[in-house]
Amino acid sequence: MQVRNTLTIIFCVTCSLALLLTASLRLDSIHSAREDLDLVSNVSIENAPPGLAFATVAMGAFRGIVVDILWMRADKLKEEGQFFDAKQLAEWITTLQPRFAAVWDFQAWNMAYNISVAMPASQWEERWRWVRNGYELLRDKGIPQNPHSILLYRSLAWIFQHKIGGVSDECHKDYKRELAFAMRSILKERTRKSPLSQQDFLDMVESQQSLVQAMQDPEVARLVNGLRDADERFRDNSELAGNYISLRQVPERFEADANEVISDFMGTEALSKFDVFSRTWLLRNKWKMDPAFMYELNEKYGPIDGSDLNDHLPLNWEHADAHAIYWAEQGLKTAGKKGVYSIDEKNTDRIVFHSLKALFLRGKLIIYPVDDGPPSVFLRPDLTIFDGLNRIWIEKIEKYEALEKSNPKAVRGGHKNMLENATLLFYQAGHIKKSGEIYNELRKRYMRSEYEDGLLVFVQKQMREEIKDLEIHDARELLLMSLREAYFQYAVGEDDMAAAREDWAKQLYDMYVREFGDYAVRRVNLPSFSMARYLAFMDFINDPYYPRTLQRALMGRIQVERPDLFDELEKQEQQLQKRIEEEQKKTQPSVSPNY
Repeated sequence: MQVRNTLTIIFCVTCSLALLLTASLRLDSIHSAREDLDLVSNVSIENAPPGLAFATVAMGAFRGIVVDILWMRADKLKEEGQFFDAKQLAEWITTLQPRFAAVWDFQAWNMAYNISVAMPASQWEERWRWVRNGYELLRDKGIPQNPHSILLYRSLAWIFQHKIGGVSDECHKDYKRELAFAMRSILKERTRKSPLSQQDFLDMVESQQSLVQAMQDPEVARLVNGLRDADERFRDNSELAGNYISLRQVPERFEADANEVISDFMGTEALSKFDVFSRTWLLRNKWKMDPAFMYELNEKYGPIDGSDLNDHLPLNWEHADAHAIYWAEQGLKTAGKKGVYSIDEKNTDRIVFHSLKALFLRGKLIIYPVDDGPPSVFLRPDLTIFDGLNRIWIEKIEKYEALEKSNPKAVRGGHKNMLENATLLFYQAGHIKKSGEIYNELRKRYMRSEYEDGLLVFVQKQMREEIKDLEIHDARELLLMSLREAYFQYAVGEDDMAAAREDWAKQLYDMYVREFGDYAVRRVNLPSFSMARYLAFMDFINDPYYPRTLQRALMGRIQVERPDLFDELEKQEQQLQKRIEEEQKKTQPSVSPNY
């Protein structure tokens, strides 16, 4: 019996050793496969303290314990407000475990939100640098290491939507302007005479992806070699495309010979090809954006110019919310799980339709030069976005009705409010027919008692809601605000919108008179509509937040194109001056004769 047990033990030990030996022989192939799939990281940490470097090497497979300790320390530093120290620890964690998506998210948030606002608002360039560092970290490093983490796509989209596209940061207009200028240099400026078209994106899709491929065209090669001979800055292939775009925009920064090369090739097919190649190269390699996917999003969400709902213009890629849509959609496409509910995926979907809503409400980005300092940024509604916004919102409602097996209130309720706002906004803009179509959809989809009346009654109710609780000073400000907006639209050339906003202000004024009576208006001294137009004009002309060049443009247009309005404004100014003089006479103390 004793011998039998001994033999059994020996047999088991032998089998165990044989299995361990067999498994060890497979380690190299398993490790190679993991490296081929980019599932391991053996990158050493630069500038790390000796203790960390030693612990990383010594602990080997137990580096996860080191990461846990570093993560807890970084989180504590963040809570203590030591953001720069927390950033350094987070960098080490991403090096040790690049597949740890949460630390990439933490690192980007820390830079874009915490470190950026540690800089004074007067140093907006420094703030913008840290915001840019935040989204570049996710875009250029975090997502390539974690291509199937929808969290990182959502976080990247959120920085564009909230930090740059929102108003939470006092330097948000600087961020918007810098992003717009950066994209404008690549995609060319959107103008009425030369609007960006879908063909421009198709040209980029078909463009060569590498310089070697582009230079297979002998004339393109001659152009590139000419630039290299003219200015040494064109000899670095990684900077070639960017320097070319800079040369076309600011030629005085480069040698005169480089400008002569461009002049020699002006109007040629070679210059056109290289121009498209350079813009596409920057888009793909610097911004990590795919022109084909941008084209697809333009077709899906782009503005509709005309009655054909299938005829889309490109999205405004100068706007931060267009970038938010791109990265959110990229996340849904790459990391989404069809038919499976995920809160991260739902939040990513929300970014899409909320960014579209932002483009609808403030998608027209107007950058106007000023006499001194950086250009001013103004945002105005883009009504052509509505149909794409409405369609995608309905799709998301249907998606989450199926996934959640219930009414997705957060999605459906937001859609109802959007339709109400759109009904009023189109009506204010003078698009009565479109406003009626939206209102009919609102009534059909959300059968509520407040939608039983016709369009005009609904709009009037909305107007009453705006003014019923207003003090007279607030009512006057609402009136002047609408008129100031009309003057702004006229100054930037949006004549139809200007006329619609002025008409809306007149309706608002008439309703206030009807609601409260002429006596109440006189009692609180609400100005006549003509005087209100004058006061709004003077507010606009003297507003320090509008560029002087914009104010002068308005004055010039009114004098030349609207002489009747100019005469009326002059008349109101004379009446106001006369009234002021009369009041001054009443308040002057009487002087007794001195005998």
